[in-house]
Order: sequence, then structure tokens, then C-alpha cells
Amino acid sequence: MSRGIGAAALALAVCLGLAQPEPAAQPVPPTQPAAPRRAQEVRRPAIDVEAAQAILAVQGMSGWLLAQSGGRNRVAAELVAPAGETRHPWFYFISVESEPVALVHRSDAAAFQGLAGRAIEYGDRRELAAALRTMLKGARVVAMEYAPESRIAALTRVDSATVRLVREAGVKIASSAEVVQFTKSLWGPEGRVAHYVAIHHLTRLKDAALAHVAAELTAGRKVSERDVQRLIQRGFEMRGLEGPPPAVAAGANSAVPRYAPSEERAAIIQRGDLLLLDLSGRLIDAPRPIYARLAWVAYVGDAVPARYADLFRTVVSAREAAVTFVEERVARKRVVKGFEADRRARAIVARAGQGKFLHSTGHSLDTNLFGDGANLDDYHSRDTRNLVMGSGFTVGPGLYLRGQFGMRSVVDVYIGRKGLEVTSPTQQSITALLAP
Repeated sequence: MSRGIGAAALALAVCLGLAQPEPAAQPVPPTQPAAPRRAQEVRRPAIDVEAAQAILAVQGMSGWLLAQSGGRNRVAAELVAPAGETRHPWFYFISVESEPVALVHRSDAAAFQGLAGRAIEYGDRRELAAALRTMLKGARVVAMEYAPESRIAALTRVDSATVRLVREAGVKIASSAEVVQFTKSLWGPEGRVAHYVAIHHLTRLKDAALAHVAAELTAGRKVSERDVQRLIQRGFEMRGLEGPPPAVAAGANSAVPRYAPSEERAAIIQRGDLLLLDLSGRLIDAPRPIYARLAWVAYVGDAVPARYADLFRTVVSAREAAVTFVEERVARKRVVKGFEADRRARAIVARAGQGKFLHSTGHSLDTNLFGDGANLDDYHSRDTRNLVMGSGFTVGPGLYLRGQFGMRSVVDVYIGRKGLEVTSPTQQSITALLAP
């Protein structure tokens, strides 16, 4: 961004309708002295504190309380990034105006040494409660990864005991959904580069996998879903990628949306099968490893049957309807919510009247495959979060006929300063693997 990140985040938040008329309360900094450290040892958390403060201010919140207990909160773990294992609950409070404050158990203190801001240590649960009250003194409303009323499971990563402890400190809790989007889920320049490199590798691995299936069957040799999966996984290792086991689904297995072969369960790929590949990965050594995802449909034969071709056209139409809807909204600088894009795709599939659409249209992509930004979802839940500039997501509608076959087409999308970017190959028709 050309301006300072804090000002840019503030301007973007206002444009997206996040501004609140009342100013945020100003919490009083904790009185306990910070843990001593040398200036050269100070390290910043993996979060832009100024950007977070800007979003919190326009939302009328006193600060953001990142809390970790039992390893449940991956947002806190990634953004604070303790340097080592922790065994007790910890908090990291980013107030609107003052420097951050860490509240950690004495036995875990080494993992937080050098972290920017003040440090408060505690021993037993009574000291924890007292220190938390000190840290939050003056705060009225704090953002946390807690929003049970939203029915979006990913927005709640804090347990009920921690929530009760915070409320007993005299503050109210609001969802951190928006501030998470503007911190963890924005790709940034390094993330964009890493994503494009990852999608390049996934595309090459997809091509190699399909070529392998064609070569083996042409030579009269058997090839299983698991064989193809292993081939792709070896490619991951060679290309420096990591990710979940790729989905390789042939025939009736493609009708199961979350199917992936294993040592215990894998079909032999036959002529006449519909073959679905779904690959997701990120660069292992990238400074900001943003995930990429790619799904592709092939027919194991020389000519795609009309029934398959017709249904895939419906899938493509649904995909394009969602992409075009978001693209037009972004071009007109209008707010677009995740559930709205899902509805556009789902309406196309419903009109076709064949097969079932058994999952959401898309999901957020960031350093996690299923990221912490807005999802294109009006199926599992109604995601009312805004799709924001600088973030990315998948668009991948599907059609499934139980016990017969299934198909989906997944592309990755990024919202940039100049508009929408589809970052991955867009399949327009089913690939005939054995075509002359």
C-alpha cells in the first residue's frame, strides 16, 4: 500500500462500513513493570499492530485480546508467535493507543522474551485473574476470537473458561472477525508471490498426474487412486510444498466431496471413469506461505460423454456467476459479503435440477488452507463478513450424484487494488485423457 499501513487500514475500514460514531475507550496501561530486556532483543509479533489498532478504533473497541489456552486458538498462535512451547494460558493485549501487553505464566516466560511491549508474569490462578484485571483496567469492549451467536465455527477459538475469566475482569467481549481479516488474512506482497509460485507448482503436478494415468492405461498397466496420490506427494517434496493429502477420486468415489484415497481405501482407475483431482499446498520456506488450491476434472477415455459435459457446463456457469458477481461489486466499490457470492453459484446449480451441491462455494485462503477471512458460504452457515481488498479465497462449486459420480471446479481469487484477479487456471471443459 502506498500510504502508511495504519492509515490505509483505517481508510479501508471506513469504506467497508466498519466505522462507529463513538470513539474508543482508552485503556490504562498495566502498572506492573515490564520484564527487562536489551533493545536489540526486541522482536515484533507477526502482526501489524498499527493496522490492528486502526480497525479497532473505527469499531469502537478498546483493544484486541489474543488468548491461548490448550492450543485452540491458531490466530493467537500465529500472530503472537511465541518462541517455543507454552503449557499454560497466555494473553496478548493490543490496546487502541498504548503498546501491547503480554500476560504469561512464569514457567513459559522464556517463550515471550523480547516480544514487543510490556510483559506481566503470573503464577497461580488467583494471580492470573488479578493480573488480567490490571491489564484490562479502563477497557470497555475487547475483541476476541469468540462469536458463538454467529454459527461460524471458525470465529470461536476461545474456550468458555477463558471467556468467563475475561468477563469477570469487567469488560465486554465482541467478535474479532473483522480485525482478523485485516491482519492475518491479508496476503501482502510476499504472500502474493508465494501463492503464485504455489499455484504454478500445483498446475504442473496436476498435469503430470493426468499424463501418468494416460500413459499407464495406454500401456495396459493398472493404476490406482493411491498410486496417483503418491506421485503428487513426491512432487510436493521435490518442489518444496506442504499441504493435505491430495484428493484423487475415480468413478463413484468422486461423488463423495471430501474423499481422498488411503492405504486402506483406493480404487483402480478404469476406462470410462470420471476422475477428479483436488490439490492444495503452500511453500514450506516462504516468509508468508499463502495456500493455493486447484481442482480439475478428467474423463478416462477419448471423448467426454454428453451427460458429463453438460453437467460440467453447469458447474462452470456456477463458478463464473460467483466470480463475476464479486468482480462487478469490487469494480463499483460496493461491499460484497461471502454468503451473497455463494447464493449466486447455488442458484445456477438449482436451476439445472441435477445432482446436489453439498458444500459451500468457497473458503478463505491465507497461511491456512481454510483461512480466517470471509468464506463464500450460505450453506453450512451464513457468512456475513465482507470480502476485503488484499485477501483471497477459492471459488469451487460442485455437483454430486450419490453412488455415481461428482465434479467440481476450483479456482483461486485475489482482490487487488486494480480489481479481481483469478490466480489459477480456469477449466472450461472436461479433459479427455485418452484423446488422440
